[in-house]
Amino acid sequence: MAGEVRAGERRKRRGDDPERSFQWITPKGRKASLYEDVTVGTQPSVYTFLASGYTCSFPDGRGTWWDDSTGVDVVDWTVFRDPNELWERPYYQQGAQCEKEIENATRSARSEGLYADVDPAWVEFLRRDGQVQAFVEHGIWSIATRRSRAALADTLTHGIVLYAAVKQRQAQAFVIEGMDLDEDLGDFQIEAAKARWTGEPAWQDARRVVERLGTITDWGELIVVTGLVIEPLLGSLVRRELLLRGALRAADPLTPTIVRGAQRENAWWNDFALAFAQFGTEDEQHAAANRSLIASWLADWEPEALAAVDALEPIFAGAPGVDFAAARARVVADQQALVAAAGLVAADPVAAA
Repeated sequence: MAGEVRAGERRKRRGDDPERSFQWITPKGRKASLYEDVTVGTQPSVYTFLASGYTCSFPDGRGTWWDDSTGVDVVDWTVFRDPNELWERPYYQQGAQCEKEIENATRSARSEGLYADVDPAWVEFLRRDGQVQAFVEHGIWSIATRRSRAALADTLTHGIVLYAAVKQRQAQAFVIEGMDLDEDLGDFQIEAAKARWTGEPAWQDARRVVERLGTITDWGELIVVTGLVIEPLLGSLVRRELLLRGALRAADPLTPTIVRGAQRENAWWNDFALAFAQFGTEDEQHAAANRSLIASWLADWEPEALAAVDALEPIFAGAPGVDFAAARARVVADQQALVAAAGLVAADPVAAA
C-alpha cells in the first residue's frame, strides 16, 4: 500500500521532475511534449551535434545526410513538428485498436449471420476488385521505406517511416479481409486481384501513378505528392467513395471497419504533408523558392492523378449503388481545399478530365 502511495506521488510530481524540466531542444510549446522528448534529437546532425563532420560517408563523398536530398530549403529543419505528434506508442495503440475493430467486426459477421444480408452483386464486386487496393498500399509502402532514410530532420524521418508502416498495415488488412471472406463466402483469391491490378485497363493509370512514385528521389516531393495529391484524390476515391460508401449500401459488415481505420490513418498523413508544405512556403528566407517548387510538383502530378481517377469509372460501374460523378466531385473538392490550406492552387479538374 505504501509503495502504491509513493508511486502515485511520483506520478503527480512528474511535471516537476528535474530530468523532465531540463530542455536541450526548443519545444513548440512552453514545455516539450512527450512526442518531442522521444523524437527530436534522435538523428545526428553536423549543424547540431557533430562539429567535426559525419563520421562516415558514401563513396561519392556525401555525408550521412546531405542538404540537396530535397529541393525544399529551410533555415532550420529541426523546427518541423508533426501536428498530430504521432510516435511509436500511439502508433501501436492506434494500430492495435484498428485490428481489434476488424476482429470484432469479423466475429460479429459470422456469429450473427450478417453475410447472408450482403447484396450478392457487391459480393461479386469484392471478388473482382475488393483486394486490388492492397497493391496500391503495398506499392506506396515500398517506396516510402526507401525515401525515409534521407530526410533532414528526425521528425520528418519519423513521419515518413510511420507513413510507410500504416501503408503496409492497410495492405495487409485488405488481403486478410479477402482470406476471411474466402472462408465465409468462397472464391476470394489474391491471385485474381493481382491479375486485375496488372491487366485490367481501368486500373492501369493508377498502377502507373504508383510505379512513377518509385522514381521520386526527393523525399520532400514524396511527402507533398502522396499527402496532397495521391492520397486525397486516388486514395480517398477508392477507399472512401468506392469501398466505404459501396459497402454501407450493400450491408457489408466488414469492409467499412477496415476502410474507416485506413482513412483515419491517411487523414494524419494529409495533415503531416500540409504542415510540411506550410513549413516550406512560410520559411523566413526560402519561402518564394519553396512555393514555386512545391507548386511545380503539384502541377506535374495532379493531372496524372486525376487521369487515374477518371480511368476508374468502369470499376465504379461494377459496384452497385455507387455514383462515380459524385464521388469524383467530392475527392476533387477535398483535395483542392487541402492544397488551398497550404496557400497553393490545385489543378483545374475540368481541364484535366
